[in-house]
Amino acid sequence: MPDARRKRGSRARTRRRLALIGIGAFVLVDLGLVALALTREPSGLAADAEPAVTSTPLPVETTAVPEPTETPTPVTEAEAVTPTRLLSAVDDVTAWRAESGTCTPGTAGPSPTLELTTSAGATWSPLSVSTSGDPAAVDRVQATDAASAFVVGPAGTTCATAFAQTFSGGAEFRDYPERLAASWFVARSAPGTVHSPAGDRPAPCAAVVDLAVVSDTEAGVLCSDRRFFRTLDGAGTWDAGTAVDGAVAITADAGEYLVAALGAASCEGTALEAPSATPGTVATRVGCAPVSSETPGSVALSGGGGSVWLWAGDDVLVSSDGGVTW
Repeated sequence: MPDARRKRGSRARTRRRLALIGIGAFVLVDLGLVALALTREPSGLAADAEPAVTSTPLPVETTAVPEPTETPTPVTEAEAVTPTRLLSAVDDVTAWRAESGTCTPGTAGPSPTLELTTSAGATWSPLSVSTSGDPAAVDRVQATDAASAFVVGPAGTTCATAFAQTFSGGAEFRDYPERLAASWFVARSAPGTVHSPAGDRPAPCAAVVDLAVVSDTEAGVLCSDRRFFRTLDGAGTWDAGTAVDGAVAITADAGEYLVAALGAASCEGTALEAPSATPGTVATRVGCAPVSSETPGSVALSGGGGSVWLWAGDDVLVSSDGGVTW
C-alpha cells in the first residue's frame, strides 16, 4: 500500500509541475503577445495620432509692377525755312517788299514783282523787275530810299545769281553784274555758303535761312536750326552763336540785330528778341508784335531809319521805337 500511495503522490506532483509549467508558458506567451501589441502600430492609427502635415504653399511675395507709362518723346522743333517774303525798310513810312518766287533751270519764268510803299504799308505799288538778264526770283532786297533799291537772285534759264538795281523808284531796273561780287547774299542753291564782299565763305552751319547786313565786313545769319551767328570780318570767321527758340527771320539797323520768333512765351504774336553781344547767352525780349503767321516762311522782318517793320500773313506793322510797341 505504501508503494501505491507513493506512486499516486508522484503523479500528483508531476501534474502540478506540468500545470505550473503550462501556466508559466501561457503567461510567457501572453506577455509576448502584449509586448507585440504594444510595439506594433495598427494600420490607420498613425494618421489619428499625428495628423499628416498638408503642405500649404507659403504666400509668394510679389513685387508690384507699375503700369507702363508712356515715355515722353522729346519734341523736336521743326527747322526754320528760308523766308518766302523779303522786306527792306527805309524809314517809318517807306519800304520795299517782294515774294521770293522760284527759278527752274531750263525754263524762262515770269519776272519777279517788287512793291513799294511810302505810306507805312497802307498802300503798295507793284513794280516789275524786268531786265536784259531776265531775273526769275529774289534772294535779297536792299533799299536805300524811295528811288533806289537792288535785288539779288537767280536769273535766266540757268538760274545763275544776278544783281539788278533801280534808281527810278522801280520804273526801270538794270543789270549790274560787276556789283554782284561786292554784295552780301546767300544763293538758294548753296545755303551752306555765304557770299560777302570778300568772296564765298563757309557758313557757320549747314543751311542759312536769313541774312542781315550791317557793313561790308559785318553781318549776321540765321540758320535752319534757329541759331544766330555774326561775323566781323566778311564771313571769314563767326562767333559761337546764340540759339533763339522759334526764330524765323532777322534784321539789323544801326548795327543792332533783331530776331523775329514765333511761339515765344508770353507773346501771342511775333516776339522780337535781341541776341546778346556775348554768344551763347539768352536773347533779350524787346517787344511783342500782335500778329503772326502759321505758314512757314511767311514772316519777314526789316529795320531801317530807326524803324522796324514786320510782315506776317496779311499784316504789315511798323514800330518807331525799335520793336517795343507797334
